[in-house]
Amino acid sequence: MWLMTARNKEDALRCEMIEQVLQDILERSGGSGSGAVIVVEGKHDVAALRNLGICGKIVPLSGQPLLNFADMLACSSDSVIVLTDWDRRGNELAQRIVQYMQPYAVVVDTGLRDRLKKLVRKDIKDVQGLGRYLAGLQRSTIKSIKHIK
Repeated sequence: MWLMTARNKEDALRCEMIEQVLQDILERSGGSGSGAVIVVEGKHDVAALRNLGICGKIVPLSGQPLLNFADMLACSSDSVIVLTDWDRRGNELAQRIVQYMQPYAVVVDTGLRDRLKKLVRKDIKDVQGLGRYLAGLQRSTIKSIKHIK
């Protein structure tokens, strides 16, 4: 028998909280395309979110001019979830997207991104690493539970 360490408990809680954020993203984005549009930086981020079960509309920036991108978003959706990476460039992109969307009647959500950023701390810096990170937390949690039994 082996007791769960503080680190194992922290990992289990972090895993649960990340899964809750992903569930919130799934619910807000809707599965039928009627929910919020999720904005990510590139195609690898799209693939990562799909692998995590996010099935709403996900649009990558992929080097488009942000003003044109904001116009396109405003025409196609009344709600946007910004999930840019949580590195310096991702932070700047998130701020600029919010700024460029202000003239439109579009709800821009950066809160989910902020929650993820706090949960992964300095362990990962991008959306595409989220699946591998979450899987590692899940393995760590399962391993520690098996040792307790």
